[in-house]
Amino acid sequence: MRVLWAALHESRLLLFSSRGRLKPELLAIVCIGLWPRRLRPRIVLYGEMFEPNSGLRAVLERYIMRLADRTIARYVVYSSEECHIFPRLWRVDPAKLRVALLYARRHPQEQEQRSIRGTHIFAGGNSFREYAPLIEAARLLPQYRFVIATTKGVGVTDLPPNVQVGPLAPDQYASMVKIAAAVVVPLRRDVHRLVGQMTYFEAMGNRTPPIVTDTVGVRDYIQDGITGLVVDGSPEGYVTAIRWMCDPTHAAQVQWMGDQAYAVLHDRFTLTHHLKALMMVMDELSEQQRPAVEVAKHPDL
Repeated sequence: MRVLWAALHESRLLLFSSRGRLKPELLAIVCIGLWPRRLRPRIVLYGEMFEPNSGLRAVLERYIMRLADRTIARYVVYSSEECHIFPRLWRVDPAKLRVALLYARRHPQEQEQRSIRGTHIFAGGNSFREYAPLIEAARLLPQYRFVIATTKGVGVTDLPPNVQVGPLAPDQYASMVKIAAAVVVPLRRDVHRLVGQMTYFEAMGNRTPPIVTDTVGVRDYIQDGITGLVVDGSPEGYVTAIRWMCDPTHAAQVQWMGDQAYAVLHDRFTLTHHLKALMMVMDELSEQQRPAVEVAKHPDL
């Protein structure tokens, strides 16, 4: 109701796309799209955009997006690749797409030096992960202990003895990331939007260059060989990257990469830069209309 009330009083709205399972902002936009054109505000929708479903749900989703698109003036996504993927996926005008790089929401405290590293390989998270290839890599690296922190299944029943799978308390999770010999973010490659970024942000904040699957948006955030290693998601790719990262002869280069990752996290992936990018999009609309902008409530705004 708050969005509908604002839509009656403002000419432009900035709305967050990713709140809750039912996406109330999107449903409000659909309602607004049914209003006469002269009553509709121009809307900028930003956030994690939508993965399509199949069957009847897919038909319904496309109908909802078609209605919502009547009112949405700009879509703001989190990676440059999505500017090409999202319009094809949902049949919207590519000219409506803009990018605002995501920011690290919880920076670890400043560290003068890297933490003393343990010997385990860490991977964690639930959404859009593909752990099976990493577990196959673990079979080929029995000298390393792998800790996989997840509350979901990993797609493998016969775990090798050097792999530990299960949930961790938040403080344990943060500690395991902080002292890991390497942090791996094994992502699915069939996704259509940025995923997994908070895990590799956490590694970067601890001066650990992450090993990340090459999927949508990753290269906007990870410079391969500079702030991390981008791999193809195969067991062989993980084995090569982990061996390289843990090789003592590469220690100086790994430390340099960790410092680069830490610096870029604090210099580029900040809330200030994110908000500036959003405001630039709103300024585009202000060239045509003058009234003040209504910003939807968001946990970090």
